[in-house]
Amino acid sequence: MTDRLLNPWIKRFLISYLPQHRGVSPHTILSYAQALRDFHHYLTRVKRKRSPAFTHITAENVLGFLAELESRRGNGSATRNARLAAIFSFLRFAFLMNRIDKEPYERIRQIAFKRTPFRPSDYLEPQELEAIFRSVCYRTREGFRDLTLLKLLYNIGARASEVATMKISGLDLSNSRVAIMGKGRKQRLCSIWETTATLIKIYLSSERYIPLKGYEDFLFISRRRRPLTRHGVWDIVQRHADKAAKSCPSLEKKRITPHTFRHTTGMHLVEAGVDINTIREWLGHEHISTTEVYARANLRLKRIALDKLQEFDWRLLRDISAERQASNVPSGIGRWIEKL
Repeated sequence: MTDRLLNPWIKRFLISYLPQHRGVSPHTILSYAQALRDFHHYLTRVKRKRSPAFTHITAENVLGFLAELESRRGNGSATRNARLAAIFSFLRFAFLMNRIDKEPYERIRQIAFKRTPFRPSDYLEPQELEAIFRSVCYRTREGFRDLTLLKLLYNIGARASEVATMKISGLDLSNSRVAIMGKGRKQRLCSIWETTATLIKIYLSSERYIPLKGYEDFLFISRRRRPLTRHGVWDIVQRHADKAAKSCPSLEKKRITPHTFRHTTGMHLVEAGVDINTIREWLGHEHISTTEVYARANLRLKRIALDKLQEFDWRLLRDISAERQASNVPSGIGRWIEKL
């Protein structure tokens, strides 16, 4: 009987099957764990069973769980579909291990993913982007780290998880390049602006917290001397966006997340007239159709957009230089900005 209980097999699925036999990334495993934990709690509650079994996984219960996600939790279609994908993956494993019969498995597999209505994502205008950068108090270690992180988010159009896991060993600052480990553990090489490379050099030379043992290669370190998490990156973005909204009212109408910076990069590259395949490689999209969204959403192809952003980058570095020199901050910054 215990062989039919869900808990032991969920643990085996997450700890052994996904990493060892599927090569799934830790981020995906965490996402699947969240989905299966929520589903397990749902079955415990509706079936009033302390330890739900495979016999409780029916099409009716899966549909009930998905409906609850939207009605009680307020989750959107994308989250609902992600949870369903996790359940499907677990059931394939259970079927392989002969834990679930073919008939209920096939019936559940007929549940369709819900169509997600397309909504153009928010992106930032140049003045909004500058307002966020200007809102950061770069006089402190934490502030300078945040500014460097935000600049890198925009410059390379990185995902929050990609920035959080970025390694110093992947930097090639002499050639203004950085290696990123993206979705599906696919690595891509991105060029960075000279201004962004300068900020990273300053950050590494004097502003980075000393990491705990085992975390020395991670680029962005928290006050606890550990690498920033994906949620930590979200918090940094939202905190500074809220602060910038006080001086830039248009930001109040937008929901700003790390992905907003990614969308902004895509939109500005389109405005600059960059080839769509180049943008696809830049952002690490698997399918060109994903990249084409930016081209459809914006028809203004103006090179001046990115040129203006570079101009205020240099102004920002000049301000940092002048303020630090006036305050006699011994950070060795001078050699990096002599060209200014």
